[in-house]
Amino acid sequence: MSDLSWVHEPNPTWDADKRRVVGSAPAGVFDLAYEDGAAIPGDWWACTSAGAVVGYGWLDATWGGDAEILLAVDAAARARGVGSFILERLEDEAAKRGLNYVYNTVRATHPDRDDLHDWLAVRGYRGGTGDTTLRKRVGAGSSRAVRVAPAATGGGTPYDPAGEGELAPGHEESGGYVDVDDHRY
Repeated sequence: MSDLSWVHEPNPTWDADKRRVVGSAPAGVFDLAYEDGAAIPGDWWACTSAGAVVGYGWLDATWGGDAEILLAVDAAARARGVGSFILERLEDEAAKRGLNYVYNTVRATHPDRDDLHDWLAVRGYRGGTGDTTLRKRVGAGSSRAVRVAPAATGGGTPYDPAGEGELAPGHEESGGYVDVDDHRY
């Protein structure tokens, strides 16, 4: 599908399009139960084709410079590149925001869990054996890394306090990625 567009929703609410697209997923894929018109957390984007919503992307920044992502593709638009389009846009958005990693948790109840795991792995997502959460680095050191000008030239970001263009590894206090397994209190 070459006619895809990406539209950010500034104040996302649960609506008929989300119910249709998310609801077209097999049982066990999502656990989203909102009333129509209810405000929903995180940042949402609609993926459209010829004016019709064919998918959604969701990004929710978490502590340590990571973001959880979710994507949903209308059943009628699957296997046409919509999911890859959404995933790439979510990764780009996370990198632009100075986040280090994006991750997706493949629910144990997902009926195509192994296929989805493999789909994400082919796209650079990694996790341990049997791990349901797969991560991909999008910050410093990745091909999507957002470099910023040194602080002396007006650069730097909230996630780059030194203005040196490096976002990770780091310390929780400076916005860098902190590996939970290596975290020292």
